Formats: sequence, C-alpha cells, structure tokens
Amino acid sequence: MIELSKKTRKELRQLLKQSYAAELNQHLLDLSMKFDDWKNKKIDCWELDDQIHEFHNGISKNLFNSYNAKGVDDLYMVSRAFANGLLRKEEIPVEAIDLVEHYAATLF
Repeated sequence: MIELSKKTRKELRQLLKQSYAAELNQHLLDLSMKFDDWKNKKIDCWELDDQIHEFHNGISKNLFNSYNAKGVDDLYMVSRAFANGLLRKEEIPVEAIDLVEHYAATLF
C-alpha cells in the first residue's frame, strides 16, 4: 500500500467530499429538469413522482454508497472523480497527482 502523508490524506478526503457534491449536483440538475417538465405539463404528477423515487432509490443511493462505503479508498475515488472531469489536476495534492493520474488512466 502507498503511504501518503497525513496532510495529503486529509486533502484527499476533502476532495472526496467535493467530488461527491459535484456529482450529486449534476444528477440533481437532471432531476430538476423533470420538475420543469412537470410545471410545463410535459409530464404528469405520477411521472414526476416516479422520477423522484428512481432518483432517491437509484442514483442518490448509489452515490451515497460509493462515497461513504466503509473502507472506501479515497485515492481510488479521487482518481475516479478526476477521470470523470469532476476535479482538475491543480486541485490534486502534489504528493498524490502521479498516483491519481495513473489510477484514472486505468479506469477507462
């Protein structure tokens, strides 16, 4: 296992929280469009209710489990966020950037 400094591990945990929020925000924007469709009478209340239910029991739950699982590997999750464009290289701690880029390259 790779040993990172306490400071870097703390920075990675903060980036993990930032990534979770960014990813959740993206999906919430998608859900908000469903509310717009409902307001504009493109879908009915039942369809909106189904969309909310699917979001809560699907995307939201999966994201929560991914980012909050016991023993979650912060380095892996930060690499995943980096690969998905949720984080910029400049945000990654210098000590971890080579590892993050390496792991991110293996994800896709």
